[in-house]
Amino acid sequence: ALSRVLRYTMAAFGTDWKSKVGPWLELLEELKDLSLDNALSLPQICVAGDQSSGKSSVLEALSGIPFPRGYGLVTRCPVRLVMRSAPEWSCSVSTTSSTQTITPKSPDDLTAIILRLTETLTQGQNELSSDAIIIRLSSPESPDLTVIDLPGIVRTETSERGVRVIKHINNLINHYLEEDRTIILAIIPANQDIATIDILERARIVDPAGERTIGVLTKPDLIGPGNEEEVVAVLRNIRKPLKLGFVMVKNRSQAQVEEGLSCQTVADDEETFFQNHPTFSCLDQRLLGSRNLASSLARLLIQRIKQQTAPIKRQLEGMLSSIRADLRAMSSCGSTSTAGQRQRLLVTLTQEFVRHLNDCVRGEYRDRIIVCNPNLRLYTRALIIFHELQSKVAATAPPFRIKNFTSKLACQMEALRGRELPGFMSAQSFYMFIQEFINAWDPPARMAAAQMRALTNEVVRDLFENIAASYPVLRESFQAVASSILETSEHEALRLLEGLVLREKDPFTINEFLQAHINKLRYDRFESSVDAAFKGSILGDCSGQSGSWQATKSHIGASLRSWYLSAHGVSSSANAEDMSAILEAYWTLASKRYVDNVCMCLDDRILGTLCGKLQETCYQFVHDEAKLRAFFTEDRAMAIQRSRLEKTLDKLSKANASMNNIQAERRPSRRSVQPPLTPSGLKFKLSVAVESQGLGLQLADEEGRVVTKGFRGASQAQLAEIQVGDILIEINNSPCGSFQSAISTLKSLPKGAVQLTFLRVS
Repeated sequence: ALSRVLRYTMAAFGTDWKSKVGPWLELLEELKDLSLDNALSLPQICVAGDQSSGKSSVLEALSGIPFPRGYGLVTRCPVRLVMRSAPEWSCSVSTTSSTQTITPKSPDDLTAIILRLTETLTQGQNELSSDAIIIRLSSPESPDLTVIDLPGIVRTETSERGVRVIKHINNLINHYLEEDRTIILAIIPANQDIATIDILERARIVDPAGERTIGVLTKPDLIGPGNEEEVVAVLRNIRKPLKLGFVMVKNRSQAQVEEGLSCQTVADDEETFFQNHPTFSCLDQRLLGSRNLASSLARLLIQRIKQQTAPIKRQLEGMLSSIRADLRAMSSCGSTSTAGQRQRLLVTLTQEFVRHLNDCVRGEYRDRIIVCNPNLRLYTRALIIFHELQSKVAATAPPFRIKNFTSKLACQMEALRGRELPGFMSAQSFYMFIQEFINAWDPPARMAAAQMRALTNEVVRDLFENIAASYPVLRESFQAVASSILETSEHEALRLLEGLVLREKDPFTINEFLQAHINKLRYDRFESSVDAAFKGSILGDCSGQSGSWQATKSHIGASLRSWYLSAHGVSSSANAEDMSAILEAYWTLASKRYVDNVCMCLDDRILGTLCGKLQETCYQFVHDEAKLRAFFTEDRAMAIQRSRLEKTLDKLSKANASMNNIQAERRPSRRSVQPPLTPSGLKFKLSVAVESQGLGLQLADEEGRVVTKGFRGASQAQLAEIQVGDILIEINNSPCGSFQSAISTLKSLPKGAVQLTFLRVS
């Protein structure tokens, strides 16, 4: 029976079917063997349904393998069945968790092997495993298909499986069903109400359009009397419609298993059952039997593979690009077998490292390594530290313009008064005040130096990891040298910063900014007093003479005289006002100068000297052979990872080359012209069910011929193997006549089966 299935499938798809599809199937298996199916989401057929719904029996009918049968949870791990047509029977069984392969001598050996491997994967407990059993079967009767049998859906908790096991089952099933390139083979017992079938609800969630779900009704011999019409409605895609429709099969019962009936006998029994059934014999026979299920699955898998060719290739090329980038990042820079080669490699790596580090220090980001790694842009990150220093120094500014500050300043000036005559300010007071303010600048500067050292250390580490990640000892040595240099540079920078603070405490400038700023502050205060005087003259009462020019003039004059005496008179408050302006002007000048000097100091002492000192120190290792040997001892984990990536790259490159040799399916043009009718066309007749929506065919008039142009929704005609371009020539053995005549005849057809004759032009 299975050989008939294969012959039917070959006839349906053409004699070159295996030569066209075989390479694709082998390519997909190669990707699965590479464990790339999780990353690529490869096209596959998954068999899913309630426990004891007949899943394993369906696979048995397709493959001829006697799968384990029984009640309860029989399938406790995924079983991947890879079937290929071959002249002789051969089989191998393995698991995804082991490289060991078992070679059965006959199909009868497989049941015990599957049970034994299941116990091994589940560790002998009533548990489940995500690892899969892989069965590779070749025989003259095998169709070229790959299907995956999943554990049955469990709805209720029993003594041997708790909530945890049920959750594991659901997660495992959903993992496969959610893959958008998976064809869901939903197994449904025909003797159950389809509205209560769990697998159809799960399929609806992950495949709402129903474009990748095909229903398989099992156990038709157990349908209760009077329930046949309900099953017929399902088969005709009226109840719970799916775009891929339904197929019903009858597998061998437990009694037939115990009798030891052969697959051939069981297939004959299935065919006899449907032909003699009073209800099912009237249906389109293409909806019934394992033969039609096999051809439907083959067609669906082929279509799925062709449709997903371009997306899979894009994903594969993306993986290749990523692996090549990873290999470039960890590739060795040269041979290290001799002392001379190690010396040259050290010099090369040192020069390369120093060149890149110098670019990082100078803020010249042209090299690919720095462009692709923003964390290596040292000077950009250093500017952040400089701006933080500027903000912290600015935050130490005294509140020069607050009245309380001036009052406090007046008291301090009085406390410091010596032999100065009235009206004269003490220069000593200015020096003491400004020194007190400048002391607050030292902590932010020290913090900036520490941050600059830590940042540079980080960039040195990251940069060398990008340049020579394969040599951890060399990387650690470079890091140690850089850390030592940076520590010394930080100490030198701190000494210079101390000198900057001391110099700023001894006020000096020939910058005209100070004089200009003092004048500006004094003018601003004068302008504020004038504004206040005029505001008072307008809003005030002015002794009952509001609006009078004389009164306004008198009020403004009095206000300005009062301000002049307070600001420029011979008094402690006037001296404090003037001292505040001078202090503010000089503090502004000195703080800007100090921040600039600190930034230049850190730039010069920490960043500017690093490259030269590092290169000079590392060159000293050239003559130390013991260190050179240690430097170029490759990291073991890195070597293993690179070897793994190289193997994966090789396999992916071969897979990519194979994909390049396979032409992706191209959608036919909407305006494609059918070839002229010739005697070389294949004439075939089939029976199609007429439903409430009609045949589901889209027909067009092309030069008087009735040509198939497409299908509407879940079409029985599509399941019946009608193809775009087929020419309708007869309806119920009567010629179609004109296009309009054929359409009128089709519209007048009652529900039920109709005999259609097509011509397929070769």
